[in-house]
Amino acid sequence: MPTTSYSSWDFYNFHVQQDLVGGQFVSAESTLVAAGPPQITSNAAQAGAAGVSQGAVGEVYPIGLLETVGVQQSKQLQRIFEIGSSRSYFVPGRVIGSISVGRTFYFGPSLLRVLYAYYKNTTNSINIGTAAIGTQMTTQGLTVPDPQAQLLAGPTSLHELRRTPGEGYFFIDLASDLFSQPTGMAIYFKDANFISIGAIYLENCYVQGHQLNISSGSVLVMEGVSLQYDRIVPIKVL
Repeated sequence: MPTTSYSSWDFYNFHVQQDLVGGQFVSAESTLVAAGPPQITSNAAQAGAAGVSQGAVGEVYPIGLLETVGVQQSKQLQRIFEIGSSRSYFVPGRVIGSISVGRTFYFGPSLLRVLYAYYKNTTNSINIGTAAIGTQMTTQGLTVPDPQAQLLAGPTSLHELRRTPGEGYFFIDLASDLFSQPTGMAIYFKDANFISIGAIYLENCYVQGHQLNISSGSVLVMEGVSLQYDRIVPIKVL
């Protein structure tokens, strides 16, 4: 019997929510984090024709070996008191969002590199622009490009880097003008029964901090970044 009222609350014999069965919980293994373009695209006609959800993000790059991911939101609130009363009023303001990512350091694209997989690098230049990228998402919303691949389609503008972010797959210099460009992140959630719970896209992410954690007693070296984003956009997955 579900708890639908105070009188039906039987805490000895029933759960508060009775309709949950095994496999309906979301865990870390059924969560996928990917990097992509700075902004999500929303073309209902293309989405319908391709059989994908509205708000398709195009190509994204799944990030492996993640240890921790945290998404935080905070809303500005101004509290106003008045003389003659102990009560108060609230004036809501803007929402500020941030992300923290921790990852195992290994031989392969570094964390800063995969976060900027959207940008194709050729020697000391990167492609920037607002052109649509690659193909639209498949049914579950994912195509997997190589982080060095040409992702941009159509006309783009070429930006000559004044300061290289690193060498090859290892990006380390946060002072590079590459990181003055925004990136984006997608997070997909499924339960243990492979049922899609939902997905979000974090638009216009900027890296604020980067850390390499090294300890004499540690088996692995950890790499971490903190980012701020502009807004969260829900993705409708099929």
